Amino acid sequence: MRVDIEKRYIDSYRKIARESNKASATAPFKARKDKYLKSIMQRNIGIEGKKKKLINHLHELVINTFSADIAKIGTKKAIENFRANMELIRNVIQKIKAINNYLEEDLLRELGIIKKSLLVRALKAGKPISYLKKMGRVLSRDYITKIEHTVYELMDRIIIFDKKLVKDYRKKEVNVVKKENFGIKDLEGTLKVESDLIGAMEAKMPPPSKIKARLFSKKIFNIWAPMVLALLASLEAEYKKETIIFSKIKRDDRIRKKIEQRIKDVIDEKERVLSIRHERAVVMKSVGKISDDYRNMFHEYVHAASL
Repeated sequence: MRVDIEKRYIDSYRKIARESNKASATAPFKARKDKYLKSIMQRNIGIEGKKKKLINHLHELVINTFSADIAKIGTKKAIENFRANMELIRNVIQKIKAINNYLEEDLLRELGIIKKSLLVRALKAGKPISYLKKMGRVLSRDYITKIEHTVYELMDRIIIFDKKLVKDYRKKEVNVVKKENFGIKDLEGTLKVESDLIGAMEAKMPPPSKIKARLFSKKIFNIWAPMVLALLASLEAEYKKETIIFSKIKRDDRIRKKIEQRIKDVIDEKERVLSIRHERAVVMKSVGKISDDYRNMFHEYVHAASL
């Protein structure tokens, strides 16, 4: 089977492989909690700058955690450091999710790419819970194939992984896409893929209390770690595409000024408005019972506004 893969993806997983090999001598390195929490709570920074900083932090944390050579470190040390870092990784992921929710819903609407937010469409549908479930996204089969290829490449290139296990992943014929053409209309799809990848990464990050010795068995770790690194590589490749699109958008003075003004207003306005929306949604009889997942979506908007 042939897989089409963009050059930015190849650059991304090769960079991660190099950095993982370099970090393997010290990983899992317990991260400085204060450094990352300070960035997570920082407010005097724009949405784009905050997301860039968080993506970089996620990169550092994942590399310094999942590049561990489990054959050379004690299980006790692995559990201790993974638990400490996992809490930070989960916090960073939550903030990136909140920013993406804002970008996907409010910013795309402000730019005229979408007419109504997902939440508004859900409320107007009459059965918001069913609507949200119906609109739930999953990565396409082609994209999953791309991730599987990335896992294969990482297992082959990173020294900590057992090369005998590479045979479990079939090598695919690769068509390298060197030239890409995308613009503002591609922003929606890019953000959606990012959100799916972030969700997949989050699912691979158990709460600290669930980090047990069995996760560091040779069989489990050699499946868990390459997949986490492959998801990181994919997320960073998509984020690179997002930054290119935003750079094109900013060349349009009208759109640039609109974005700048919107980001300036978001902290004060969104928290106030969304709190009101949440209260109204809770008491609306026509909506009925609101699930925890649906309520969490409102809270994620407030989190984005507080960035």
